[in-house]
Amino acid sequence: MTHEDASSPAASSLARPVSGANLPDGMQRAAAFAPINIALSKYWGKRDYERNLPLAPSVSVCIAELGTLTIVAPNLDLDGNVMLINDKPADQKALVRVGRVMRSVRALAGTEVRAGVRAVNTVPTAQGLASSASAFAALARAATAAYGVGLDDGALSGIARLGSGSACRSVHGGFVLWQRGERDDGSDSLAEQIATPEDWPLRAVIVHIGEGPKKTPSGEGMRLSADTSPFFSAFIDTCFRDVPECLGAIASRDFERLGEVSEANCLAMHATMLATRPGLIYWQAATVEVMHTVRRLRAVGVAAFFTIDAGPSVVVLCEAGAVDGVCTAIGGIPGVVKLTRTRVGGGAHLVPHG
Repeated sequence: MTHEDASSPAASSLARPVSGANLPDGMQRAAAFAPINIALSKYWGKRDYERNLPLAPSVSVCIAELGTLTIVAPNLDLDGNVMLINDKPADQKALVRVGRVMRSVRALAGTEVRAGVRAVNTVPTAQGLASSASAFAALARAATAAYGVGLDDGALSGIARLGSGSACRSVHGGFVLWQRGERDDGSDSLAEQIATPEDWPLRAVIVHIGEGPKKTPSGEGMRLSADTSPFFSAFIDTCFRDVPECLGAIASRDFERLGEVSEANCLAMHATMLATRPGLIYWQAATVEVMHTVRRLRAVGVAAFFTIDAGPSVVVLCEAGAVDGVCTAIGGIPGVVKLTRTRVGGGAHLVPHG
C-alpha cells in the first residue's frame, strides 16, 4: 500500500494533438482540467437515459487535483472525432458519449469541423472514483474553448451532463447541487455551486481499493436497479429528503450533520444495489473494514465520515486536524492499495498546454 499527497498533473504530459491548418476564426487547440466529484446525496436513477436526466437532485463535493486533463484540437482533415484516453484509442461506447458532447458544442459554434481529443486520467477508471465525471467536464470545458463557444458554468454543466450525468457537478468547484429539473429537454437540469472550497476547506482521504474496472458500469447498474430492486423507489424518495439536509448542513458548516446524512444516503444507495437482481456488490472486504474504522474513529472524537460511489474505493472527508489519524488508522488495512491526501477543490478550468 502506498501513501501520497495529490498533485496537479502537468499539461505537458499530454502529447500534442495536431490541428489542421487554416482553422476558422475563433477555433484553436484548448486544454482543460476537471476534478472528480463525490456525491454526498447520491445520483442513482435516471428519468431520461439519452440526456442523463436524474430522477432526484443530488449534492456533491469536488476533490482537488484528482481528475482528467483533456486537450481538444479542431482539425479540418478529420471526418469524425478521434480520441485517445491514457494514450489508448477510446472504445465505441466512449466515442458515443463523446459524440453527444461534441455535437452539442459544434451546433452552438455553427460548424461541422471535427476534433482530435486526448485525455489523461489521474484516477483509476471505473473504480467508483468518478473518472467519467471529470472526463466529460474537462471535455466540455476544453471543447467550448476550442470552438470559441462562450457559456456560463450553469450552461456548461448541461453540455457536460450529456456525456456523464455526474459530470455537470465537476464543472463547478466546492460543494455543488445538481437540480433534477422538470423539462423533458433537460434545459433545467443543471448544476450550481452552493459553497466554494474556501467557504469550507475540508480535507479528503481517497482510499484506493481493488484493481481493474468494476464488472457492472454505473449506467448499466442504474437500469438494473430501476428494473429489479424493491428498494429503488424508496431510495429516490430518500434523496428528495436528504438533499435539503445536505444543503442545510453545508450552509451552517455543520460537519456532524453532513456526515450523518451523507453516510446514511450512501448506505441506502448500496442497499438498493445489493437488492438488485443480480445483486450489485461493489464493495470488497477492505471497503467494509474502512467503514468500520471510520466509525470507530468518530466514536473517539475524530471528525471524519465516509462516502462510497458505485465501486470499492472509499472517500473519507474530515477536518484538517484529523487527516493524520485517519491515514494512520486506515493505512494498514489489508486490501487498501493506496491513500491519497487531498482537499475540497475547484472546478473545471482551462490550463496552458504549450
